[in-house]
Amino acid sequence: MKKSKANSPTSHNGICAAERERLKKGANLVGLPRALGPPPVRGTLRSRPDDFLVDEELAFPLTGEGEHLYLRLRKTGQNTRWVARQLAGRLGLPPKAIGFAGLKDRHAVTSQWFSLHLPGRPDPAPDDIAIDGVELIEAVRHAGKLRIGALSGNRFRLVIRDLTGDREELSERLAALCSAPVPNYFGSQRFGREGRNLDLLADPAHQPDRDARSFGLSALRSTLFNRWLATRVDEHSWRTPSRGEIVWRPAQGRYVHLSKVGGEEAVFPTGLLYGAGENQATDDALLAERKFFGAFPEACDVLAAFDTRTMRRPLCLSIGDLEFECRGDELELRFSLARGQFATTAIRELGEFFDAG
Repeated sequence: MKKSKANSPTSHNGICAAERERLKKGANLVGLPRALGPPPVRGTLRSRPDDFLVDEELAFPLTGEGEHLYLRLRKTGQNTRWVARQLAGRLGLPPKAIGFAGLKDRHAVTSQWFSLHLPGRPDPAPDDIAIDGVELIEAVRHAGKLRIGALSGNRFRLVIRDLTGDREELSERLAALCSAPVPNYFGSQRFGREGRNLDLLADPAHQPDRDARSFGLSALRSTLFNRWLATRVDEHSWRTPSRGEIVWRPAQGRYVHLSKVGGEEAVFPTGLLYGAGENQATDDALLAERKFFGAFPEACDVLAAFDTRTMRRPLCLSIGDLEFECRGDELELRFSLARGQFATTAIRELGEFFDAG
């Protein structure tokens, strides 16, 4: 994994159709293995927008002073980048003056923070930032721009409708999810409709714009991760670190080599997000990862040709503060997740849910 010049792709040969088809298996969550076996119930998610509520939680307190105005907006049926462009256009700001911490699903009701760089300018009037499908909840000044990833997590409320199946088994799984993790797959929204984001970088003759390049690189790394995690689930090793593995310490919020973990400390195995930089795993873990990524040479070549940085992601997802209520043929779920985790992934061990969004 050689380091490439920032934002400057080197040549690559693209990804052949056969390898793209194998990659797309990691983008199809329906086909990925479940840790608890076949789903006991079925139902429909997002029958209407307010069946999927998301509240974003910042990783830091706002000071009330500074050149940046933070807006907490509740949006319905609108995606994050579109709202950011609307804010910039209405206030005559360059796109880089708008900050946000993460992308939120369009087919949902979400509360999300945006930052506006307004040095020497007063706060805009509410009418100046009125956007269809968007409600202003709160406005607070702060010193710095809101950056991608600057979240502690998200709080969710989901309603599953048309519920059918084994309610007793569902109750047992709900109880299990209160105390045990689930596989931390990337959700289907990472890959676009029918996995089309995986095709954005497949043709070396086509140079996508910045946004498309970002979506394509993210989709490639995510589907490779999902396929790696699926392998570990099939092997029943997704919760058990291998010799030489880089593990996630949830108590400290950091990655370390397994050799530095002592006693009975709880740690999670991890998967590699392929990119530039050295793989710090050793022994059995390093050999297994080399073998796995060696089966996807063209995807790895594309990732190495761009400025992607080697990263890690835990194989396990812990659902926080899970509450649930069954009402006839409806199931309401309330829970929290850390940043970068997907609600649709968190609930897939409970059932097979058709996403109407």
